[in-house]
Amino acid sequence: MLSRTADHLFWMSRYTERAEKTAVGELSIKHSARAQHAWGFLPKEGAC
Repeated sequence: MLSRTADHLFWMSRYTERAEKTAVGELSIKHSARAQHAWGFLPKEGAC
């Protein structure tokens, strides 16, 4: 039973780490896109 608990804790920590990295990556992409809009490198949203 202890090994099963340890296994569950291991995988829970792996999934948590993966979720954190994904969230940080998405925030980084959004921040980069906003900065490029502000600097004029990308057209404004809806301007096609």
